[in-house]
Amino acid sequence: MSKLENKQREEASEVLLNSLQEFFILLGKRYNSTVHDELLKMTTQRLTVADGVENAPKRLVVATSQWALSMRGRAGLVEAFILPATELMNLPNSELPSRAKLTLRVHDGGSGAWMVNDVIVTGDEMNALMRGLFKDVVGRTRHDFDDMPEPMRLIAGGQSFAGTVRSLVAEKHALVQKIVDQQEAIQNNLARDLHDVVLGNVMLLRRSVSGGKPLSTEEAVSVLDEIAKRLRDVCQELSPRDLKDCGLRPMIEELCSSLSTRVGCKTHFVCPPDLPDFPQEVALHVYRIAQECFNNIAKHASASEVTLSIVLLQNVFTMTIADNGVGYDTERPAGRTRAGGSGASIIRERAELIGCIYPSRVWFDSQQGQGAKLTLEILVSGGPGEKKPE
Repeated sequence: MSKLENKQREEASEVLLNSLQEFFILLGKRYNSTVHDELLKMTTQRLTVADGVENAPKRLVVATSQWALSMRGRAGLVEAFILPATELMNLPNSELPSRAKLTLRVHDGGSGAWMVNDVIVTGDEMNALMRGLFKDVVGRTRHDFDDMPEPMRLIAGGQSFAGTVRSLVAEKHALVQKIVDQQEAIQNNLARDLHDVVLGNVMLLRRSVSGGKPLSTEEAVSVLDEIAKRLRDVCQELSPRDLKDCGLRPMIEELCSSLSTRVGCKTHFVCPPDLPDFPQEVALHVYRIAQECFNNIAKHASASEVTLSIVLLQNVFTMTIADNGVGYDTERPAGRTRAGGSGASIIRERAELIGCIYPSRVWFDSQQGQGAKLTLEILVSGGPGEKKPE
């Protein structure tokens, strides 16, 4: 056989393995979507094994935790072996003749067709052969899995368990970083407010009593009132102590009044006289969600009118906050903005924390130039483990 012919046969084997790889990946995705235990999952990958010979065979491996299909390809020849997954580390010694399931040879006529037992196979026939091999691996795996004692199943799933642990550790690190970022944002806002308002007014008073332009009694009282008001606002943002004493309704009403004063927009507060007797942590999350939404409106909305309404209907607490501002595109990913940044992230996280006690959900609705709306729903009669509203 000439070098050119050998090269063409090598290329034919490579093309077939590439095609089979795509086929098995597709089969694996469909199969994996139907199983939940990690031990039953199917993976597909190409392997390079040093066989100690020139032009070592190329391999495609389709495997579960228990059994594997090894497709070994070399010049004009592709062989299929089914072997225990534990022996994949010992290729090619594990590819014994007794484990051979199928041998494909390229047709020498130059058509690119493949033959089994000197009979050319069509595309549909090739698909049926590969599906049969795939089902063989699945069947053997399911049989072993069903017969496996529970302790052995746990041991066999050790690698998957380790992967789960690594994933949980990564999530923990991400959560810690998120908490740090939020703390930094709170500290930055606190430092800015203290510097711009409180420190500025304190320096004004200092200059006045140190020989500068004297302030009248009325002016000094006004400056001190401004300092006291800003310090009270800062304390309220850090820890709304009045929430426990006064309740959720007056605190949210005060938020509306504060937004109107701060931004100069018209605010509407619509709320029944009595609200559910939420646990303290739930009331705090509801308050913080409204507070964060108002902060976003003040920073980004350019709204002239804002409405916060609370409705109690069939044991469902619904809080809606709507503005007539510039809006945003909810379909477009965004950075640290109203659409998808830290503000919306904080709101979603607090809604999830409420969900640990009551079934709840939150969503955003907005379009460019048409304002924005936040809706928070809490199933008041529900408890832990009850189905959330659809």
